[in-house]
Amino acid sequence: MEPILIFGHKNPDTDSICSAIALAELKNLTGEQAIPCRLGDISKETEFVLKHFGIETPKLLKTVSGQISDLTHVEKEVISLNDSLKGALNTMTKEHFSSLPVVGANRELKGMIHVSDIANAYLGIDYTDLFKNYHTTYENLISVLKGEIISGNYPTGKIEGNLKGVSDLKTIKPGDVVVTTSMINGIDDLIQLGAKVIIICCNENDIIDPRPESDCAIMRVNGPLFKTIPLISQSISISSILGNEAFYSFKTEDFLHEIKAIMKESQQSNFPVVTTEGEVYGTIRSKNLINFTKKKVILVDHNERGQSVDGLQDARILQVVDHHKFANFETEEPVKINAETVGCTCTIVYDLFKDAGITPRKEIAGILLSAILSDTLLFKSPTCTEKDIKVARELANLAGLENFEKYGMDMLIAGTSLGDKTPHEILNMDMKEFTMSGLKVAVAQVNTVDVDGVLAKQGELEEVMNKLIEERNYNLFLLVITDIVKSGSMTLALGSHPSLVERGFNAKLDNNVAWLDGVVSRKKQIIPFLMAASQGI
Repeated sequence: MEPILIFGHKNPDTDSICSAIALAELKNLTGEQAIPCRLGDISKETEFVLKHFGIETPKLLKTVSGQISDLTHVEKEVISLNDSLKGALNTMTKEHFSSLPVVGANRELKGMIHVSDIANAYLGIDYTDLFKNYHTTYENLISVLKGEIISGNYPTGKIEGNLKGVSDLKTIKPGDVVVTTSMINGIDDLIQLGAKVIIICCNENDIIDPRPESDCAIMRVNGPLFKTIPLISQSISISSILGNEAFYSFKTEDFLHEIKAIMKESQQSNFPVVTTEGEVYGTIRSKNLINFTKKKVILVDHNERGQSVDGLQDARILQVVDHHKFANFETEEPVKINAETVGCTCTIVYDLFKDAGITPRKEIAGILLSAILSDTLLFKSPTCTEKDIKVARELANLAGLENFEKYGMDMLIAGTSLGDKTPHEILNMDMKEFTMSGLKVAVAQVNTVDVDGVLAKQGELEEVMNKLIEERNYNLFLLVITDIVKSGSMTLALGSHPSLVERGFNAKLDNNVAWLDGVVSRKKQIIPFLMAASQGI
């Protein structure tokens, strides 16, 4: 069973990462298999938290789009290089495939064989020097002829001799395969000449005397000579007729939406699929792309598709655990939602532990606490509730942190060092998009103890912001630089509607910046005021 993937939003913060880790642990403890994931690089603050409590960084998840490996039906039949023409044709007829991949000894892809290739081979075969011009094996020969060895030692492997008729008595050489009938009396002569195999075509009632002392294998085939000769040509190995025609092949990890266009435009009807190890996984047709097993996911700390993983439309959302507003959230089936007006998703996750009757271990309690301290800015944010504070104290006891306020300040300071960050990295650390009265707004936020240090890069920041405004058609790009000590934020506003900031906060922008005293929460103190200011524009 595929595990449930649990992840927060893009540009993950500490709450997003820690809630995913903690909820995945809870799911595993209650009998469900789950894996915590991240949708981007972790911040220095989150790195500090995970290192402090000895927790591994979740794996990076780039997309949950359907992949070939998710398809519910893949044709597994393949053709081997050593398969006979008859065997290959039988397989394709049985499976209703006009073509199938050809594989080598280790199931590696060697080419594609078509029914038309086999038909053309039948029409073009020259029986003169048949086994010299075409590769085949003794195994194919006896299988196609349905022969019975009545005496001698039947060989194995590649046929090295040639095909001869009894009329070619003068040209028969040691190792040849000779076709004759039960009416001919020259069997002993053929053995003396060194024939490797003698094929005797006869009726069911004919009695053929065995030669027990001979190494020459005598094969009895019930059927006339004129039917046996064409059957021998069908024993030729596929490797003898396999060409170098170009064709499309895919890998199991390829995404369905990426291969649809190729399959639609190609004249090819069947497409081989190869695993990462190089083995042929199977064959698919365009109609197979309809049905695939959707990846099971749980969203934490977000619910908007624009903030979530790529390909979410292909996934099955099982649950959402969030403390944000819901905006145009739609699913194809009922979803379990755990949402509450608290300051941190991890506050809700701790409730889920309690509901399950499970006490989180010390390390998990520690990361849950860290997320609450981060999201509430040590309880100073207006999003902080009494429940957040109560839960934080309980988690501090479980985590063995007596002076958790000092730990929280150390965590915030560790995460606010932005000196080594490029302007692009600063703007993308925690950026979210919003639509307000038809306007497209981006709000990026960083927490720091050095606002002046960030503003020293204002020129470079504005250059990147303007580029993003042009590329993504933002009407307003707002960078919120929150001072975690002074409990306020410096804003840098660019775009065609910076007046939203002035109207929303009754502040005057000077050189594109303004100080908003007491404003630290994007969710409660920034977005609502911008939305109000956008009314009537």
